[in-house]
Amino acid sequence: MPSKLHPEQPLGQALRQPLRYLGGYPAHLLQQVQGLIDAGRLAETLSQRYPTLHEVRTDKALYDYVTELKARCMRGAAPISKVAYDSKIKLIQHALGTHTRVSRGQGGQL
Repeated sequence: MPSKLHPEQPLGQALRQPLRYLGGYPAHLLQQVQGLIDAGRLAETLSQRYPTLHEVRTDKALYDYVTELKARCMRGAAPISKVAYDSKIKLIQHALGTHTRVSRGQGGQL
């Protein structure tokens, strides 16, 4: 069966692509993860280790979570103007998300 990533490669070879998310981790951990992928047990292992999913599913829930985190950890930081999920972000390219800030001016000031 051809892979969706590279149609000319068999599926097993497509899975052997570098683990982009884990590039900074030690080689022994990368080997362990690759072994779980090869055995088809990665999803099972992750669901055993992290049995509950997070509660953040909407923009409002995400905003509330970020606001609470900011109040707890970054009290002196500037107020948060916008928090939203971006459905256009490619998971592999932007695994950690993007950080943006909107600057609004009043009069001649920013």
